[in-house]
Amino acid sequence: MYDVAIICPNNALATGITGVIDILNVANTLAGKQIFSWQLVGIEERKVFTSQGLVLPCDKILAELDRVDVMLWVGSQFQGPQSLWQSCQAYKPFKAHIVQLSEQSEHVIATCTAVSYLATSGFLDDYKVTSSWWLKSFYQRYFAQLNVSQEKIFLRDGKVLTSGAAQCYFSMMVYFVEQTCGAALADELSSWLAIPQLLTSQQSYMQIGAFEMHRDERLLSLQNYIKKNLSDALTLDTLAQQINLSERTLIRRFQKQVGLSPTQYVRLARLEYAKRLLRTTRMSVNEVAWQVGYQDVGSFKRVFKAQYGKTIIAYRQHFS
Repeated sequence: MYDVAIICPNNALATGITGVIDILNVANTLAGKQIFSWQLVGIEERKVFTSQGLVLPCDKILAELDRVDVMLWVGSQFQGPQSLWQSCQAYKPFKAHIVQLSEQSEHVIATCTAVSYLATSGFLDDYKVTSSWWLKSFYQRYFAQLNVSQEKIFLRDGKVLTSGAAQCYFSMMVYFVEQTCGAALADELSSWLAIPQLLTSQQSYMQIGAFEMHRDERLLSLQNYIKKNLSDALTLDTLAQQINLSERTLIRRFQKQVGLSPTQYVRLARLEYAKRLLRTTRMSVNEVAWQVGYQDVGSFKRVFKAQYGKTIIAYRQHFS
């Protein structure tokens, strides 16, 4: 039997806690025996206040936790990069204890923003991880030493298993059940809970608004300019001239503050607007391509499929 310690930060998403328990509980039911047991662990109190206002009782506080088979950190609701960084500081007094528990555990799991909490201990420095796609610039700024691949829905490196934004943990937990209990139980579990197993990338969920949470006014004005002029060429030279920077300075500054290169941001802005046009208008694919700045329709189709994992026709049919 696997003893799972579910580490619950305040402001946690209630579904992040109860959803994990549901998956473990249903796995036990389908297996016809108790494969998993679990306990809720508060940080400094034997209760956790969720972001929805629910108060859940905890079995222990973090300082009381002894060796367990599985350490599972659930994420909290994101309220901005500064707030998240401030929340990370609450874990610094427990660094040694967290590292010791993690080293002793057979599996270490972290979901969504909880990856940053575990990273605060330094334990993840030698592992490759994923996290929420909208935290790219956050990790570049505060955890530059981490090897983060944020395109993945979930990622395993040795005994460490991490997942991306919010509900990505569903796919990750089915994978965890497969690794610990076998493919047959995992397949049955995903069928009973209707959890799709084809999701591999967070790219299709990216929204440009999440890349505008910085405080660089010049870059914010440039991002606004880009969104208003998507049909234009928007070359790197044009963008640099728009805010009186050299191309090299623009690339470096944009990457640091936004988490994407200027070219990546332009592409995402174009594709996001293209999705809106495909959903809400009867414009032809060619017209949509030209409207968002693609003169080569074939290139537009390839970039769209690479980003969203489906063709333009399939995407439009989904909303018809």
